[in-house]
Formats: sequence, structure tokens, C-alpha cells
Amino acid sequence: MKRVGILLLTVVISAFPLRASEDLSLDISLTGKKRKQIEEVKEFRKMLSELLKEEYREVAPGIKIKMGCAIQRGVASWYGGRFHGRRTANGEIYDLFKFTAASRTLPLGTYVLVRNEENGKVITVRINDRGPYVDGRIIDLSQAAAYKIGMMMDGVALVQVIPLRCLAPESIARFYDEIILDIANSY
Repeated sequence: MKRVGILLLTVVISAFPLRASEDLSLDISLTGKKRKQIEEVKEFRKMLSELLKEEYREVAPGIKIKMGCAIQRGVASWYGGRFHGRRTANGEIYDLFKFTAASRTLPLGTYVLVRNEENGKVITVRINDRGPYVDGRIIDLSQAAAYKIGMMMDGVALVQVIPLRCLAPESIARFYDEIILDIANSY
């Protein structure tokens, strides 16, 4: 509902174009009514601009999310070898070469952006399993996903887990190619 209202307001504003050369203090040819109308449009544009800015918050350099969305921050680990070929919680066969992950709280089938806070690398994975079953960890990545974000050697890393539905449009645009390739590699 909020987005529809903002869209309608944007259409209304565009009906009153305001040129950069229009300076209200210097233009004496404007009637009182026209001057007031232009001032109202300027004020309204300023208010709308602030409203749109408040809709998203930055959680990392270049990554903005919707205000109402929560992200998880904590320790990630990875799992591979002995689980390869076994059934996951959603019934599919675990493949350590796919970009998938296990989470105790996120719904199965959810796509998330995982950002390694130690090196800034990101990956998009699909939640297809439950876990990790070690206290203090928030997500278990497949071996391929762990390799891509540079945490294979240490085995664990401090990460942010951000559902894709929470990303701001400019963040999706920034990571678009990576997201598409990662999603394609999650099946």
C-alpha cells in the first residue's frame, strides 16, 4: 500500500515540472498562487525524497535492505564430504558442488545473500536443509559455497545472511549477474 501511494505521489509531482532555473526569490513575474504552488511542490518533493531514503538501510558497503527486514549475523560453517549424496530436509540429494545451505530458522527454498565479513565476498545460496547443529552457528554452507566466499581453510567465518527479498533494488542491480549465476548453480 505504501509503494502504491508513493508511486501515485511521484506521478502527481511529475505533473508539476520544476526547472532548475526557477528561483522563486528572484522571479517577480510569478503570481502569489503560482509561487505558492511551486513552493508546495518543492516541499513535497523534499518530503518524498526523505521518505524514499528512509525505506532502506545500509548493512554493508553497497548492500541496502528494506527497513522492516531482519538479517542474521553470526558464524557460518560448511559441510561436505560425508553428507554428499544424502537426502536433505527438503527431500533433494545433497550435492557439495551446488550453492546451497542449511539453516535452522529460514524457510526451505529461501534464497539468501551470504556476505563474509572478513573479506567482503558474497554468494547467493538456496536453503535446502536444516542445521547447523553446533551452538553459536547460524548457517551451514555447501563446500562449493564456502570455497567461493573464502572460508574453506578456516572452516568458519563471521557472515551476514540476508534474504534476497529484503535487498533494495540498487543492491540487487549491483549483484545481479552474480545472483543469477549462483541461483543457476544451486540446482
